[in-house]
Amino acid sequence: MDVLETRSLGFGASMKSFTRLESGGSSPQQHQPLFQAFGEKKEGSPRRLAASFTRKRDVTELYDARPEPLLPSSPSAYGATVIIKPRRKRLQTARRREQCRNNQARYRTRQREFIHELQERVEQLREEVQNLSVKRHTLCYGVQTKNNIWHVVVEYFRLFRYGYLAPMSEPNPSNLRDQEWFLRSAMSPDIVIGEQSGVDALIEQWRRYSTYFGNLNFQLKGMEEQPFGALVATASFSFTITETSLRHVFPHLLATSGAEHTGFGTEHAMLWTRLLGRRLDCRCSLRFQWDDSAGRVTQLDWKMDLLT
Repeated sequence: MDVLETRSLGFGASMKSFTRLESGGSSPQQHQPLFQAFGEKKEGSPRRLAASFTRKRDVTELYDARPEPLLPSSPSAYGATVIIKPRRKRLQTARRREQCRNNQARYRTRQREFIHELQERVEQLREEVQNLSVKRHTLCYGVQTKNNIWHVVVEYFRLFRYGYLAPMSEPNPSNLRDQEWFLRSAMSPDIVIGEQSGVDALIEQWRRYSTYFGNLNFQLKGMEEQPFGALVATASFSFTITETSLRHVFPHLLATSGAEHTGFGTEHAMLWTRLLGRRLDCRCSLRFQWDDSAGRVTQLDWKMDLLT
């Protein structure tokens, strides 16, 4: 009789068996089911699954076990058909080229018209600003000069004491504008000046004086009121004769001065030499005709004595 002695140690599932066989003729194959029950692992047991994660893997197995990257799904994966339309290529025919030229010509014409309109608008704005500036200074001077010819004459001599100030010689441009604005506000638009008329003619006369002569000095000496709204002012007009003065005021001296070597024009050449650079101090009188209704000067007569 086979005697099987089993000694168990531990609790529950953690059991360790020690088996001792005492037999005379039995073989280990007869007890194979008992060893399978305790020694072998079933296919779905937790211990078998745990062994698959804890055992050491080969490098090739790790490489093969990598997850495959996700590829973007394409319409063909769902069975859809994608139709790619070919690009329309414009044919460079003669008709198409003519159409392009016409479009470019119309575009250039619109651009030229737009630039022309902008230039006209800029000119209009400049004229408007100039007119408003003149009107503003006319109102400012009108408060001081209206119904008072004395103030007009004094201001006239003050502003033109050194002649008509050129833009290059006058550092303060406001003084240059004050001269013109004063004349347009205190003088009548059709003021009579000798054989000429208008404020522009008076401005041009002062511009010529300042250009032809050097170092102008125009000082008021006295004023005398006369009947019918007239006022006579006496003044001194000093200037230096320059080459420009001789060329424009005495051009006949320039024409004959070059004939000195031929024996002609010797007197004119001597006179040219004596006058060049000379300082003259002349007496002059100005008669201002005043209009009470308009509050402006309507006539200006100028007399100058060059001999005395």
